[in-house]
Amino acid sequence: MKNKSIRETLGILVMLAFIFTVVWCGKSEERKAFRMNRQVERTLKQMSTREKVAQLMVSHTDSYVFSDQHALLTDTLVGIEGIGGLLIIQDSLPRYLNRMNELQTMSKVPLLISIDGEWGPSMRFGEFPFFPQQMQLGALESDSLLYEMGLAVAEQCQMVNIHINYAPVVDININPKNPVIHARSFGEDRDKVTKFARAYMKGMQDGGIIACSKHFPGHGDTEVDSHKGLPVLPFSRERLDSMELYPFRDQIKEGVKMVMMGHLHIPALDSAVSSISYPIVTGLLKEELGFDGIVVTDALTMKGVSEHLEPAEIALAAYKAGVDILLKPGDILASIDCLEEAITAGGEAAIADLDNRVRKILKMKAEFGMLEKNYSAQVDTTDISNRVKKAEHIALTQELSEKTMTLVDNHSGLIPLDASKRIAYVAYNAKHIPLRREYGDIEGLSGYNPATGMVDSTTLMYQHLLKEAIRRNGDKATKEACEVHYFALDKKSSKKDIAAVEKHLKEYDVVILACHDPRGRSRKDMIHPDHLVALGRLVKKHQPILVHFGSPYGLAELPWLNELGGILVGYQDSENNQRAAAKVLTGEIEAEGVLPVSIR
Repeated sequence: MKNKSIRETLGILVMLAFIFTVVWCGKSEERKAFRMNRQVERTLKQMSTREKVAQLMVSHTDSYVFSDQHALLTDTLVGIEGIGGLLIIQDSLPRYLNRMNELQTMSKVPLLISIDGEWGPSMRFGEFPFFPQQMQLGALESDSLLYEMGLAVAEQCQMVNIHINYAPVVDININPKNPVIHARSFGEDRDKVTKFARAYMKGMQDGGIIACSKHFPGHGDTEVDSHKGLPVLPFSRERLDSMELYPFRDQIKEGVKMVMMGHLHIPALDSAVSSISYPIVTGLLKEELGFDGIVVTDALTMKGVSEHLEPAEIALAAYKAGVDILLKPGDILASIDCLEEAITAGGEAAIADLDNRVRKILKMKAEFGMLEKNYSAQVDTTDISNRVKKAEHIALTQELSEKTMTLVDNHSGLIPLDASKRIAYVAYNAKHIPLRREYGDIEGLSGYNPATGMVDSTTLMYQHLLKEAIRRNGDKATKEACEVHYFALDKKSSKKDIAAVEKHLKEYDVVILACHDPRGRSRKDMIHPDHLVALGRLVKKHQPILVHFGSPYGLAELPWLNELGGILVGYQDSENNQRAAAKVLTGEIEAEGVLPVSIR
């Protein structure tokens, strides 16, 4: 009985402790919300109408490309006008941080810093570990690593005081001719795009930054780049509901904090461009879909919206449509003037509407602690280029590359490579790197090109294959011992150059044709049109394994696709992908990827 009494007492104490914790945490959250609300209202009360309007503006900057005049304008926009935030375009990390530290010091209210980093900060800063583009990520079999990547991207952003990432792209790329989205999408499958975008978004937001779903209402089935013109989506409302809007509904349901408006013409919804359309921004996104977060435009300098209106008129039209943040207006000073005049003329109702939008922005800043009296926006730049290279992030980038390698065809059975075969490696349009960089001072490591002699720089994939040849042949890789020989071609090669390489290939058992697209986004012309016939003769004679470091859509452009001995898609021409592709060829790993789009 005594033991039972003790157990009952302990049970009661545990229950009381649980209740106390719940109440305390709840009260703590209430106190935090109350404190942030008070900070927002205090800051808002101190602002003039012009300063409130300026909080809606996000300008672009980088310390590397733009002129002294642009730097002076940025100083004015930040230090005098008090704009709400900045978008980082492209930069060197130390320069960026020094400049941001300087600009944050100028700003009366700390700046929200945003980045268009669809596959992480490495899209804009070369110092960060390089994550794959979304289409390559669409080759994953499951979404678990997407959540991990989102957490890693958030951590990277926080290390350098970036608060907003304009990602994920939730456009469903069902049009192979799409010139601007394709490789930026998770693919053509509605459910996969939705599921993968959800995991990536949640990872970023759980990691402490703001994610942004784009490009509403959907930019996947277009053949015009909205940077250069106005895409038209001539679809019924039923089709839009079942396809374009589908992933956005999921993102809203799952709590995404920001949505970006695309510049699109959708006659079924409105005659106006979507980013400046009240029926689309307010009627559809806010009221019908129930999104109560931040609505941001795509860049207002893009021709999809800027060809027929003056910059200030565009900004005012977007504001009237219901947008909260105006990204990159063509003339920010004129836009501030225009909005200030229109809102002042609108009286108390217009001021109250402006206050509500500014509250949203200030609330974001409060959540980052930016309205605290002791908040400092300064970032320590000491050894920053090395500090951002975290080992776990590097390991994740390699894991993503390895799990997305996609073996489209292996009907010849040549993959994995037979160690006893003589292999010719033909690199087309490759960026060469010095030998030994990847594998250290292995005795005798050198490339051999029978057409031109020894070479001192090759691709990383070739070096990995060569390392395996060295391992098989002992400590040396001489012309006689090494069974993997290197040939280099590029878009400037003549037809005679291709013919000369082709003549040598008869000496080999297996030919690897590695085609490289540095951006991984080209659909056409990855191979020079003049070379297609000459390479076609090579393919017909030798049935090579094609290793394609480019957009899967590029495969459909190859007239000799069905004559290849094997096809391995490596997506982007990154070092991680080259290393992963080599491991597939040598049998060190399996190719687990699945094509995210149709190519035949």
